[in-house]
Amino acid sequence: MADEEFRAKVAFIVETDGLLKDYLESIVIKKIKAEMVDDLFENVNANHVHAALILKNISPCALKKFASTMRMSKAAASALVERMVKAGVVQREANPNNRREILLSVSPAFDSHVKEVRAAMTEWFETLVDKIGVENFNKWHTVMSALNSVLREEISSENQDV
Repeated sequence: MADEEFRAKVAFIVETDGLLKDYLESIVIKKIKAEMVDDLFENVNANHVHAALILKNISPCALKKFASTMRMSKAAASALVERMVKAGVVQREANPNNRREILLSVSPAFDSHVKEVRAAMTEWFETLVDKIGVENFNKWHTVMSALNSVLREEISSENQDV
């Protein structure tokens, strides 16, 4: 019985997390972006944003590391990076320690764009605190802090294998 109860709780968390992610992407972020006066990245799709946020956590990095982290082939990652460079989301620079290697990073313009969107999302999340209460919010923060640490360790250890 405990296994079924545990699995039901895990399923609920996964479903709720998916619901939150979908709501953020389909409603909150679109609303925020629609209200932005200068949105240089209004035509950047969700896949580009997702990839750029992952790249932001591991950059500067070589294409091989980016491909591995994204769980895609090097050819697919290269094509994605090319589209993101054209969109102004990613920049390539020669590795100062190895001139043959090209390092990828998020462009400064896109980075400031992400900061603006995240600031607006933070304001939106603050409205949730009124609805769920400070005590629940503090519990949520504690859990999310622990989860964030675990996920960052997972990403770091996976990238060390590359």
